[in-house]
Amino acid sequence: MTIPLILGIVFENRRLSSDWKTIIIKIIISLVLSIFAFLPGKRERNYSFENHIEMWPYFFIFFFVIASVIHHEKKIIPKLTEGITLLQSISIIYWIIDIGFLNFKNVFAYVLIAVGLIFCVVSFIHAFSYIKLTRNSRLFLSIWSSIIMIIFAIDHIYRVYSFDYFVDNNMVNNGLNILQYFLLGVSLIYIFQNAFMLLTYFPDKHNFYGKLHMKNIKEMNETHIKRYSQNQIKITDSFLALIITSGIYYWNYKYQILPRHTLIWLVFWIFPFVILFKEIIIEKRKTTTNTV
Repeated sequence: MTIPLILGIVFENRRLSSDWKTIIIKIIISLVLSIFAFLPGKRERNYSFENHIEMWPYFFIFFFVIASVIHHEKKIIPKLTEGITLLQSISIIYWIIDIGFLNFKNVFAYVLIAVGLIFCVVSFIHAFSYIKLTRNSRLFLSIWSSIIMIIFAIDHIYRVYSFDYFVDNNMVNNGLNILQYFLLGVSLIYIFQNAFMLLTYFPDKHNFYGKLHMKNIKEMNETHIKRYSQNQIKITDSFLALIITSGIYYWNYKYQILPRHTLIWLVFWIFPFVILFKEIIIEKRKTTTNTV
């Protein structure tokens, strides 16, 4: 399963840059740095080459992702839109319901749900209205987007590496497993970037909200604000996203067609093409009407 994971990283690198030479250079650099996997550990009494060779692919993947994040830093901080945060909010509501979070009988769970719903309501208000996107609202929604992506990332990684048979068919299960690892590889670059954009806000033991730390937070606030587009989406597109994604999630919740985490990442990956396809159809209709 390491192979589809690496192929997912290569695929996303190729999508971000058409230069195969650069991708190969990143792979070579990652291979060289992954030699650290074979160094003996401090607490390792008896050196086991077998254990180190098992760890080697993960070192390679880590350095490959880091190299990709550094090289594509500007491209992997994409312009967020009201549509993207709406899609993420719908997905987190489905995730909460499907994971059974509503059944947890403790105050902490209810507090988390309440906070999440506040974020969701704000994203829904902006997606279904033309209220101006202020600096504060863009910062709020951008941070919310990063939080959602980290939640989904943790869940996805855990579910992928603890994957159990989903249906009574080996071929289907193997196909699902390959798809999960491939999607994980595609998303790893963005997972690392979103984690970095959130970690800045956490206390630093060496500089506990000191001048330097506050300066870093201000700079990160600007990054969040700049990456959130001021262009507002069409309300019709918001309804389209709500109807299609809610329908997909409802049927999956009812019939368990795909694992929850796999479906969520597929929706994130595929839905932009739905909007693109809709725009192409509209443009063709306009052209046909003008011709007539």
